[in-house]
Amino acid sequence: MTVAQGLKNMPKRSPFEDSLNNPDSFTITYELVPGQGAGGKKIDRLLEFARRAKEDGRITALSITDNAGGHPALAPVAIGTEIRNIGLEPMVHFSLKDKNRNQVESLLFLYQREQFRHLLILGGDFPRLTYYGQAKPVYDLDTIQTIELVEHIKAGHYRQMDEEDLHDRPFDFQCGCVVSPFKMTEAEQAWQYAKLLEKIKAGAKFIITQLGFDLGKYAELIHFLDHENINIPVLANVFIPSPAVARIMAGGAVPGVLLPAELAEQMAAESKEQRLLRAAKMTAVLRGLGYSGIHLGGNGLCFDDVCFVLDQAEQFQKDWQSHRQEAHFPLKGSWSLYAADSKKQKKLHPGTRPGGRRLHQLIHDLLFSRSNPIARAFGGFCKFCDRYHFSRSLFTSSEKILKEILFGCRMCGDCTLSESTYLCPQSGCPKKLINGPCGGSRNMSCEVYPDRLCFYVRVYRRLDPNARIPDLGTHPPLPPKNWALERSSSWINYFQGRDHTEKKAT
Repeated sequence: MTVAQGLKNMPKRSPFEDSLNNPDSFTITYELVPGQGAGGKKIDRLLEFARRAKEDGRITALSITDNAGGHPALAPVAIGTEIRNIGLEPMVHFSLKDKNRNQVESLLFLYQREQFRHLLILGGDFPRLTYYGQAKPVYDLDTIQTIELVEHIKAGHYRQMDEEDLHDRPFDFQCGCVVSPFKMTEAEQAWQYAKLLEKIKAGAKFIITQLGFDLGKYAELIHFLDHENINIPVLANVFIPSPAVARIMAGGAVPGVLLPAELAEQMAAESKEQRLLRAAKMTAVLRGLGYSGIHLGGNGLCFDDVCFVLDQAEQFQKDWQSHRQEAHFPLKGSWSLYAADSKKQKKLHPGTRPGGRRLHQLIHDLLFSRSNPIARAFGGFCKFCDRYHFSRSLFTSSEKILKEILFGCRMCGDCTLSESTYLCPQSGCPKKLINGPCGGSRNMSCEVYPDRLCFYVRVYRRLDPNARIPDLGTHPPLPPKNWALERSSSWINYFQGRDHTEKKAT
């Protein structure tokens, strides 16, 4: 098959994609959450919802969660195939918590064959207890690396693709990404925006926000994207919880979700119609703020409830400004990137607790700069030790003892300490993320271990005091780990050109 034939066979743009790319259109998507089991009444209800959504015509895509909340559930491809057969576009959540890079590629091949074009790339909540205890978290690739992989494959730079062997279903994925504008502290919020910029550079084509109820924070995200001259579609997450779920969210049991306690109390005293009306007012205000659409969701909702929200939102749209305060529920003490009633960004304050970073940086420059006599001598010694099994083992053991004492080193063999302010992400971050945080932190606390600071809050406190949001993280982002190097000497690997520094140089 030639390239021209491959392009001819590309699927046509879906109503979802047409809506996303039409500035005069307001895109509506809805989130479906498959449960455990291959069938049953819950699955029947989801498919009936899809059939009614197709008849109604306002919802252009149905998103399907991937083991939401860290619990095992029916794989999204099963529901996605049936939704596509009904005639609606499936937007498949692509969660990385339980996929290594082989599984990531395998699923991309499957979704290519099924012609699922829209993937929402997210890290995913940490795995929960299941068969014989907790599943092992994977996070082999992060969201930035996965989007880069998808774009790499789409461009034809793949090890098994050439012009004479193009697939009859060409890769044409459109990756979406997630951001939370609702973080309580400067460090958390700055990292969310910094990582968003990297996802967009990697190739993300649309954005969906975390769910929230602070309309000021929703507006902040739009201001930030305008400030960075970014013009890609953004869908606001409008979630309608039941009173019981609202209480759970307010208590902090859902990673990354911040719901004010007073709103949870108010919902407990409300009827379902009142909660739906609030969602309709939010929808109208978000459209007025400049969002490209909304990503609707909720528990215990039927399609009639969704129709009610959309119908009422149309009525409220005419004077959306008058409904802003009714639907606005900010969290007290929440940090904002912008001063009140201003689009001017506040000054950031990273680097407030540099710790031993300066000393570590001095030693690193002395031994690993490749440009001074001491570094060249140390590099020669490392290469000499690598020649023989005994000397290599002795050298590696010495490195392990020293770095474990100083940094809690896990001997991954491809050290990124210098890129993370000399804090080790392999021991410091439960998800072992090397390109910025996940979205699961709450008021600076780690999603997995709430009694600890989020690893990237600690990194933020050690950064250059003059750093700004686009400066956070490593540029370009760090590549995936080569796990063949695990338990070997990162110092030897550095001087032998086996680690990520060599890949970045090329």
